[in-house]
Amino acid sequence: MKYKIGYRIRKLRESKDYSQQNMAGELGISTSAYSKIETGKTDPSIGRVEEIAEILEVDVSYFFQEQNIESKVEDPNKAYGFATKSDIEELMSLIDGLKREIENLKARFQNLTTAKRKKR
Repeated sequence: MKYKIGYRIRKLRESKDYSQQNMAGELGISTSAYSKIETGKTDPSIGRVEEIAEILEVDVSYFFQEQNIESKVEDPNKAYGFATKSDIEELMSLIDGLKREIENLKARFQNLTTAKRKKR
């Protein structure tokens, strides 16, 4: 059971882009001690699991459920063809920014053409 808990903790931590050093710091323990929790070398107390759940913003029961973790937490580095989920999210953000810029340019162009017509 401790291996499953450690695995779930690691997968969730990675999905949130937290490092082991960040987690250890938040918990007030060494990185080595934290690593042992994720690898199942140390059986964490329920209090420690509660602290980890709070940091990772999930209910403590998440670590004890028998459901497949992959269905609940998407790996941001999972490949989608040649792009990862993070790559796609970054591209979507860039596209949204470009759309806003295009709308601003259209509005400025419209204002210029309206101003030119008024001068005639």
